[in-house]
Order: sequence, then structure tokens, then C-alpha cells
Amino acid sequence: MIEKLHEYQGIYGRLHHVRSLLSERVNDWKEDHPGGLNSIVMDVIRPDSHSKRMPEQEDTLEDYPHIYRKKTRMELVRVSAAVMGIEFSYAAETAFVSPTLLKIGVRHEHMTLVWGLSPLIGFFLTPLLGSLSDRCKFRMGRRRPFILLLAFGVLTGLILVPNGQDLGRALVIPDAQYSHPWGVFFTVLGTVLLDFDADSCQSPARSYLLDVTLPEDHARGLSTFTVMAGLGGFIGYALGGIDWDSTSIGTIFGGHVRAVFSLITVLFITCVAFTVTAFKEIPLDLLEKEKGRHSIKVLVFTTHLPVFITLTLILSYMKKISAKVSGRIRRDA
Repeated sequence: MIEKLHEYQGIYGRLHHVRSLLSERVNDWKEDHPGGLNSIVMDVIRPDSHSKRMPEQEDTLEDYPHIYRKKTRMELVRVSAAVMGIEFSYAAETAFVSPTLLKIGVRHEHMTLVWGLSPLIGFFLTPLLGSLSDRCKFRMGRRRPFILLLAFGVLTGLILVPNGQDLGRALVIPDAQYSHPWGVFFTVLGTVLLDFDADSCQSPARSYLLDVTLPEDHARGLSTFTVMAGLGGFIGYALGGIDWDSTSIGTIFGGHVRAVFSLITVLFITCVAFTVTAFKEIPLDLLEKEKGRHSIKVLVFTTHLPVFITLTLILSYMKKISAKVSGRIRRDA
């Protein structure tokens, strides 16, 4: 009977029947495995993970006890390490960007315009980034996502500035005589990224320090922040003062400028990693939730405060009257 039905329906009918069967099998598999492929893979890798899996619980302020304790000096140093890495990049930028731009053919008057691009962009974007950081609802927190985002921009600039000319040569047509336009473009792009992101990254780094410390630690934290910034600038300029061309490091990286930028790139990544892994931030959703609970308590208290005061006055007045009445009764007796 089924074979006759297939002959009657033709190939399209058979394909429709196969598709229906596959759809039913897929639906049955989804019902049997609500966790999907991810849960199956995890059960294969860690068979005991399914038995230990607990229902997710909402975070509370009690899950962030490190926020409400005093920080040691070393903890403040770790939180402030990001600004040290930023000053490393500042030192390399200040010392080598101008000579690099002049070397690839940028004129002096155009070089000053290149330096003016970053402040111009920052004038418009920095307030926007600050507002976005204050309203960021990532589970990671409000400051660390922007530290990582801007650190990626600094890292890109550290790579482009010493290698922009070579990237321009790699993109140019082999028969072309001049490759400097692309080299200038990549070098200028790296300069703008490096300068703008290094400037903008300081604000979330400082806000992160203030968010994860107690108010009584703010003075020590900000002083540590300033010391780390100065130390980073000193080390960054000192690295540029070493003759790397006469060392094996200069030979490996291909010259003095590349050696300095490569070392500073490694130091920058290390410093930022130290900072963003120091302490967890309280997510904005949890802060708003706790603030809402506190506001409700205050609202209830202020709403019922007049009634409470009135009842207290009435009770005290009734006590006075009862005392007077009992006194008169005793006198009459």
C-alpha cells in the first residue's frame, strides 16, 4: 500500500515524507536533550558536571566582600598597574612618533596636524565614552569592559606606528615606484589610535580604582595611581634611551624603534592584565536593585514617620493625663 502511495505521489511526495520524519526526529531529540549539544559535550568531558550542576542564583552584594574591606598597598598597586602601562605607551609615542612621521615623508606642518587629530576626536568622543561607561550593564562591570576596549586600541597603535611603512609596502602594487601614501596612512592611524585610546583609558582606570575601594582608601589609592603613572613614564623613556641596535634584542626585532615598541607592548599587556584581574566589579543591575530596595525602605519610613510621631505624641499626652488623674484619686482617697 505504501509503495503504491509513493508511486502516486512521486519523488516530491517522498521528499516531503522524509522531511516530515526528520522534523519529528529532531523534535523528539530536542525534548530528550533540553540542554542541546553543549550539555552532551560537557557530560562527555566531565561526567560528574551534570550531577553537580546547581540552579543559578542571583548575585547579591554579599558576593562582593572585597569591595567593603580596606585594600593593602600591593592591592592598590595592582589596581593602578593599567595607568603604568598607559604611561609606557605615552613615552614611546612622545619619543618616536614625530621622527617616524618625518622619516616616512610627512612635513612638519602636517605632522602637527596629525598630533591635533587625537584631541579633536577626544573632544567629541570622551564624554560619550564616560556616559556609556556609567550606564554599562555588562556582568563584567562598568569600567573593565572599557579598559579592555581602549587597551585594544592602544595595542593596535603600538603595532601600527613602528610597522606602518612596511604594511604600506605590503599593500602597494609591485610595479609602483612609491609606497609612502599607504605607509603614511597606517602610521598616522596608529598614532591617532595610540594617543586617543591612551588618553581615554585613564578615566575608566581611575574610576575602576574608586569603584573597588572604600572611601577611606581613595586618598591612598589615588596617590598610588599617580606614583605608578610617574614610574611608567620614567621606565618608558629609559627604555628608549638604551642602544638596542647593539644588542641581540634589537637584532631580533629589527631595529631600535621596533625593539622599544615590542618591549613596551609586552609590558602594556602585562599591566592591563594585572589590573582587570584584580577585583570583580559590582554590576550596574545589582547596584540599581540594591539602591531600589534602599529607596523603598526610606520611602516607607518617611511616609509613616508623621503617623508615628503623631501616635507617639498622643500616647505621651495620654500618659500625662492618666498620671494626673491617678494623682487626684490618691489625694481624694
